[in-house]
Amino acid sequence: MLLRRALQRRPITTSLKRAQPGKPGTLILLRHGESTWNAGKLFTGWVDVDLSARGRREMEHAAQLMLERGYKVDAVYTSVLKRAVTSTMVLLAELRQTYRPVVKDWRLNERHYGALQGLSKARLAKELGGDKATRIRASFDDRPPEMPADHTLSPLRERKYDGVERARIPLAESLRDCLERVRPLWHENIRKDLLAGHDVLVVAHGNSLRGLVKEIDGIDDSTIERVAVPNGIPLVYRFEQVNNDLQVVKGESDIISGEFLEERGLLRTALAREEKRRSGEEEEAQVAGEAELTPLERSLATLESRRRVFADLAGSEDEPEPSPGKADAVLASRRKRRHRRHLRKALPGEPAPPPLLVIIRHGKTTHNKLGLFTGWEDAPLAPEGRREASEAGALMAAHGIKLDVVYTSWLSRAIETAWLALAPLDMVWLPIVKTWRLNERMYGALTGLSKKMIQQEYGDAQFRKWRRGYAERPPAVSPFSPHYPGNDERYTTYAHDLPVSLLQSAIRSIAHGRIEEHPALPRAESLKDCMERVTPYYVDTIQKALDARKNVLVASSENAIRGLLMHLCEIPEDRVPEIEIPTGIPMLFDFERRCVRLLDDGQSPAPRERYNFGTGGDLLFTPADGGDMDPHVRLDDEFIVDEVGEECDKEIEADLEAVQRVEQFYGVRGHLAARPSSPSDC
Repeated sequence: MLLRRALQRRPITTSLKRAQPGKPGTLILLRHGESTWNAGKLFTGWVDVDLSARGRREMEHAAQLMLERGYKVDAVYTSVLKRAVTSTMVLLAELRQTYRPVVKDWRLNERHYGALQGLSKARLAKELGGDKATRIRASFDDRPPEMPADHTLSPLRERKYDGVERARIPLAESLRDCLERVRPLWHENIRKDLLAGHDVLVVAHGNSLRGLVKEIDGIDDSTIERVAVPNGIPLVYRFEQVNNDLQVVKGESDIISGEFLEERGLLRTALAREEKRRSGEEEEAQVAGEAELTPLERSLATLESRRRVFADLAGSEDEPEPSPGKADAVLASRRKRRHRRHLRKALPGEPAPPPLLVIIRHGKTTHNKLGLFTGWEDAPLAPEGRREASEAGALMAAHGIKLDVVYTSWLSRAIETAWLALAPLDMVWLPIVKTWRLNERMYGALTGLSKKMIQQEYGDAQFRKWRRGYAERPPAVSPFSPHYPGNDERYTTYAHDLPVSLLQSAIRSIAHGRIEEHPALPRAESLKDCMERVTPYYVDTIQKALDARKNVLVASSENAIRGLLMHLCEIPEDRVPEIEIPTGIPMLFDFERRCVRLLDDGQSPAPRERYNFGTGGDLLFTPADGGDMDPHVRLDDEFIVDEVGEECDKEIEADLEAVQRVEQFYGVRGHLAARPSSPSDC
């Protein structure tokens, strides 16, 4: 909670090294892609639904628009709702900028639609009439009836808001309420980042983005009701600095100063889609395939292909209206049997259990499959690696694991592994702390080369020293090589905890004709070097989170994890090279026995026998006291508790009360929903 609050309170400027005094940054506003409930025409608000398949394509499309114009971002703000966080993930992956700092702030959430949430927009419009239904959604000051606190969909039941004062969590909001909670984030965080010269991306929701647009452009209350922000099309604002404050650069529009990054015809179609969505109509788009070119060429080719398809949207037929009976998500949820699993809490008089530390090596990459030295090369996950990461998250969810914070490296394979693992846990809202200190070992001049080629050229003995030796460094990479991290923006921009390299600073100052300070980044590392940056980070940062009773996930690379386990399990340095870390397997560190345990997945043979942990694997699973212990946490262990329908009756009553409030408020009692026959329907 404290870490989340700290991340939410301060501008990202504090973690950035680069700034452009006197020249404000650029602001890009982006509405999340279509969600599954957008597609079903349901009131969503604070309900945490995910993107639809089309929503993901919309975010890829947005990234391609940004790539086409050459936009990069220094920092990202988003809400804590899954559809916005997932949109951010998809966008950054397509931009190949997953290492950017991301702040997740509840104040950027969508407007809370109260007791309307989960109900069918089409049914409400049918009962009330289209004009009245539109006023309910677009009116600046009207609030819908409140959602009961015990309702299935109430935010008071969600752990993601534990760090927010209960009185600040709404149970219904007008458009004014939503805009008022967004305003402080603009003045306290985003505006300061822009004044510092940093380019900022905000991925949020239609109404929270309206709040930012209203604040930036000074739009009056009645006009803001007519402002539409379509899904997936970036809205770019540029600023000038006047008297130490921001002044927006006016665009062509009479209402908003920002520029939508899309051709005029496509923009008109997108805005028309948004207006049709408001009135309960929708259109479906098919997206063309992508060309297998270089990453940038592929993105731009896909963008052009989609433009041709989207240009035909205006003439497409509307999709059929879904059945109101099937669209009522609240009633559907009542018929589901609620099943909860979690780690057992301490009973009265028992000491509190230690916090959880889960360690996972990233999923398999193409470099892993081809047998290449990867190191700090930013190789993406292979399809198998993405599947491994998702399955790891599903396994943790089956064991009822709840996390509080994630630590990972600046390499996209580790970041994406963390993202994919959090999705089955329904915890994408968690803060993800990224640091270069959890990077893989830097393999120097070997980076990107075939391991078999190096073994053949230099002999088996030298190959083993470079690959597995504890203190042996491979040949250093040239500082002019693309594999040298000093030529990668992420390290020159964000690595502010390194000393300055006088030699590299002098070389680059001469080359660029201006004074530059260049960080002393590694040109090659031994396993010892890698461990000497990982261990202090664990002690100084991760251990503090554990001491604060936070459950921690570390998603990293094999050699960084080797160094971490050497410290935790007190493994002798001459035995560390004997340990192998399989990809995509969550490992739970047992603080009481000082050893690693694996999560049982119900398959035979068990994970310890199924996966290769090297000839020194027993060093991981042997307790410090030398006793015997099952290396697995079984699904039926006594500290895992199942709860089946414990609060079912209370939830049914709250769900029914929400529908009754809507019916009474709008005078359509008895028409919006049927009643479940009995509590057993839960």
